[in-house]
Amino acid sequence: MGYTHYWYREKMIGGEEYGKIVEDFKKLMPIFAREGVQLAGGFGEGEPEVSGERVWFNGKENCGHEHYELGITWPAPAATGVGATSQSVDGHWFAGRLLEKRCCGGDCSHETLHFPKVYEPRGDWDKPQMEKGLPRYFEFCKTAYKPYDWPVTAFLLIAKHYLGDKLLVSSDGESEHWQDARLICQLELGYGMEFQLDKED
Repeated sequence: MGYTHYWYREKMIGGEEYGKIVEDFKKLMPIFAREGVQLAGGFGEGEPEVSGERVWFNGKENCGHEHYELGITWPAPAATGVGATSQSVDGHWFAGRLLEKRCCGGDCSHETLHFPKVYEPRGDWDKPQMEKGLPRYFEFCKTAYKPYDWPVTAFLLIAKHYLGDKLLVSSDGESEHWQDARLICQLELGYGMEFQLDKED
């Protein structure tokens, strides 16, 4: 249980498409840093990997933010932006706190965003599923609405822009929770406001 984004993808993404996805995401990374969103490698430490072979990042585990007991977090209906933890709580739901801004309780890492150029099945059980008539592999990233949720949603928006129906994106959140990703992509990359989830979970 926890706030999560989901996607279905093809096994291999073309080199030209993948290169454009990576190039555009790299353009946003300095802006995330300037806004106080700390990215790390997939395990919450070291540097994120944004290369021609894979994108692999997380929030920073030792982020220096205040320690605050949040339980299992969820965005409030009009949640947006990134903020200080003690000023971002907007009530409760049955499992934890509702957040009006992305924040953490002293650890900005959660689950890894891993999006390789070539998907490697994790075992014999990891079979593609037929979605909209094409075989696709299922992946997800549980962000718990921590600050790196913003880069995760922006990355998936960029990937969707270049891959179109080759990538199906859904979310525990509603369309409004993706507005920050739309805005940064539109302002910096010239597209984004047209983005729609393939479905809301």
